[in-house]
Amino acid sequence: MKNKRSFPTGKVLMGAVILATIFTYLQALVLMNGIEPYGGKDGAAIESRVIGGTSMFLQSNADAFLLFSEVETGFGNNFDFNKALELADSAVKKLNTSREYYAQVLAIAVSTEYDQQGLDRLRKFDFKGFIAANGLVAEIMERVAVHLREGDIPGVLRQNLKNIDEILIGMKEVQGLMEKEIQPPLESIWNLLQMYSEAILYGNYSTLVFYNA
Repeated sequence: MKNKRSFPTGKVLMGAVILATIFTYLQALVLMNGIEPYGGKDGAAIESRVIGGTSMFLQSNADAFLLFSEVETGFGNNFDFNKALELADSAVKKLNTSREYYAQVLAIAVSTEYDQQGLDRLRKFDFKGFIAANGLVAEIMERVAVHLREGDIPGVLRQNLKNIDEILIGMKEVQGLMEKEIQPPLESIWNLLQMYSEAILYGNYSTLVFYNA
């Protein structure tokens, strides 16, 4: 039987991946519970970072949904620029805070030594077979595989940060339009929500690989 405890640092970063891509608080607490401190850091402090990052990301996502509703229902002369801009400002602020938390986790990840058996399991993982067996989106799983088939756990965390950066760029563009009192196209908000959703799937698929490798 495979010994899951032979890859402790991977478990820690698996928790970070999950949390960084918007899983629930319950999952966060379960996955981080009982993990020993590593890299000279307190495990409780790491848990605090990833849960804090998750909280900010979740709240930012909620702001984006509310902004979508505001743009959709306020088309034309009924559009409330003040309310919509407040939502965009809030989303940007929370995304920036979330990113700060995740960047701290990445900084620890790049200096962590990983168990070679755990890395070997990732390198040998049958990504194509797993996609077919579970009906997953191949394009998103391939983004996960790019890093994990090389045993590059920090690479997964970097991709999570890239996902946040892309959402930030889009949200700031919408924010800039409204500061000029230009109503943002509904499609631009929809695209933002798509990016949030893809970030969730990326984290989900990363987690599934860690659980099954």
